[in-house]
This record gives sequence, structure tokens and C-alpha cells, in this order.
Amino acid sequence: MGMVVFSDKKTEYIEKVQETFRAMGRKAEIIVLEDDGFLPEGTSSPYEFFAYKDHQGELAKKELFYNFLELPLFWEVRLIGDKGAVFDMGCEKARIYFKEPVEDRNVLRVEWHTEDGWIYRVDRYNRYGLRYMSEFLDPDGKIDSKVYYSVENQERVAEQPKNQIISLLVEGELERCFASWAEFIEYYRREAGLGENCILMVENEESFQRLELASDKRNRWKQILFSDKALLDRYITLGGRNGSLLYTIPKEYPKNHAGKEAMILTASDQVEHLEDLIKELPDLVFHIAANTQVSDKLGRLAALENVRVYPQISPKDLAGLWALCDFYLDINHYREIYDAVSMAHEKNLVILGFRETAHHRELMADTCVFGGTDWEQMALAIRKMRTDPGVLGDTLALQQQRKRKIWDGLLQDLG
Repeated sequence: MGMVVFSDKKTEYIEKVQETFRAMGRKAEIIVLEDDGFLPEGTSSPYEFFAYKDHQGELAKKELFYNFLELPLFWEVRLIGDKGAVFDMGCEKARIYFKEPVEDRNVLRVEWHTEDGWIYRVDRYNRYGLRYMSEFLDPDGKIDSKVYYSVENQERVAEQPKNQIISLLVEGELERCFASWAEFIEYYRREAGLGENCILMVENEESFQRLELASDKRNRWKQILFSDKALLDRYITLGGRNGSLLYTIPKEYPKNHAGKEAMILTASDQVEHLEDLIKELPDLVFHIAANTQVSDKLGRLAALENVRVYPQISPKDLAGLWALCDFYLDINHYREIYDAVSMAHEKNLVILGFRETAHHRELMADTCVFGGTDWEQMALAIRKMRTDPGVLGDTLALQQQRKRKIWDGLLQDLG
């Protein structure tokens, strides 16, 4: 079996990780702990495994047209705008929400409600046109429990999110009970025959807590990849020995045009030799963006012809800068924001920095890291890359090799 990667839920990182494995000539099966019923190819969940255990490989994708929804005798379904509704003797019992495109009228979920509007149950349907899960809600709208169903519509997995109790059922009888997510996943790994080469992706505090990483003395995972450096540092402080930062490799690097646009992301006004570089490179436009309001020190620079300042930059403007710029200057002191260096690497910007400011030296070409007083050498390197395509190409090749080298080491450890 190839690599198996666990993730808390289906996020943008899943596709990036799959692209990374493909770039490395490897395959990875993705297992997510939250199943919306429409997981992409190559992705599955423990719930699907236990619910459809006796039908592996037998099910075909199909949609459930709203008129074929199973209902009690004499109940009816009507269309109301872009939704459907279930009625009994003229009294509305549920609302039907359709999968995109809604014009096809294929069922995504059914929300059952009382006469006073309390939604007490939500039935969710999947890519096989089956009711695969029900959420039971309390009067405050919070999920009290979940039930996952087999192909025969029998309860197979029951979950109580508030206390993390998960139960496996057979014909309504309790087969096995787990007191935590960590126990449930460990049992699933054994039952599914996933072996030891399992990687865990951690993107947030919730995932860190629900899988009990703070007390993972047994090293259940071959490798744990963190998208958040603060969580990685915490894991290491707690004694974790198998954690690494998650660096992804794109399917294809965008073209770098060695244009006149450079960007800096910073949470402070302490930016090494910024004014020197601005004066030395008058034909380079410096885009300085922050996630907060900027100080007067940075604000005054906006008056210069080749400087643009973006206080509290919006996601749209930030995306625009990633598409516009060809150079990223990692020259700000203190913390990194917006996962800047790794993103610059994915967007194929040339990353340059000083030894004292580089946040991820391991992602930078050696020729792009300078001593604290060598700002003139940095300016010279930028000029060379803008005028000599060979120098630009060699630098980007060295930079791209950095992530591959990291993954080479990781995959070698995994076997």
C-alpha cells in the first residue's frame, strides 16, 4: 500500500498534498475524519469504511432525484422556489436542499423541523444517492449526536461529538465503543489494514486536541505534518519527535517573468535595510503589505514613487500581489504572516532575505541569503536576475529543489 495521509477534514491542503505526492512520483490515499458524503477521488473516511464495509467496490455514483426520496405513505414532496419540501396532510415536515446545480433537483440534505421551526434532525445524502448520515440537534441548534448508516439503511456508527464517544453498531446492538477519537482512529487503522506508514496532517488546535497529540507518548503516527509552526513548536516542546512543517509542491510552478514587482509581508515596521533597497532599486516597485494598521514609519514610505503600502490587506488584494510579483523579500523581523515564504515558494517568486530575517532558510537558495550588511549584494542579485534569464532560471531551480529535498528525506524515513 502507498502512503496514507489523515486529515481532520477536507481542506485546500488535501489537494495540495496529493499534488505534492504526484510531483514526487508517489501516490497517497487521503483519509478525512469529517465526511460530507462527496469526497473527491482518492479520499475516504473511517465512517464510510465501517458503514459500507460489506460493499467495498460495489457502489456506483448516482444522484437521488427529490421525487424518489423515501417517505411514509401518503406524504408528498413539493417544490418551493429553489428548494423542496415534505408535507403530511398539508403540514410541512421538512425542507429539501439540492446539490449544485440546484436545477437538477438532486438531494443534498433534508432538514426535519417541528411546527415552531426547531430543526431537530438533518439527513445528509452522498455520492451514491444514499442517506449516509443524520445529525440530531438540540433546541439551540448544536449537534447532539450523529448516526451513519449502512447501504441497507441500518445504523452502523454513532457519534456523540460533545464527549467524543463513538460506537460501532450491528443490527442495532452495540459492537464496540470508543472513549476518544484517538482510540477510534487507531482501531480503524488496524481494521482497514493501513499498516504503519501513516501520516497525520494537523492544521488547527481542534485537530491537535481531538487526536490527543499532547499525550501521544506512543508515537502512533509515523510522521505528523503541521501547517502551523506554533502548533509544531508546541508539539516538540511536549516531547513529540516525529513532527515537521507541511510544505507542499504545486503541480506546476507559475512562470516567473523577472518583472519589476517585489513584495514584503510584515506584522511590524522593523524591515531590514528597506529604505536602502528602495533607493538602490528605483526601477523595482516595493509592495509592502501588513495584516494590521501600519506605523507612520511605513506609512510615510507610501509617498515614494516605487512603494505601495497595504495596511490590513484584504484576501483579494493579497491574491492579486501573489499573481503580480516575481520577487519576495523575506527581510521583516519578528513573526511571519500568511505563511509568506512557503506561499512565495509555491507561486515561484524568487525569495531573498538576510540571515537575521529569513523565516524559512530551508526553502531558500543559498545564493539568495545575505549577511545583515550585504544589502547592496542583494540589490545586485535582483538586477542580475532581472537582466539575465540564465541566472534567474538557475536560482529558481535551486529554490525548487529545496522542497523536493525535504520530501525526499521524509519519504525515505517512511519507506
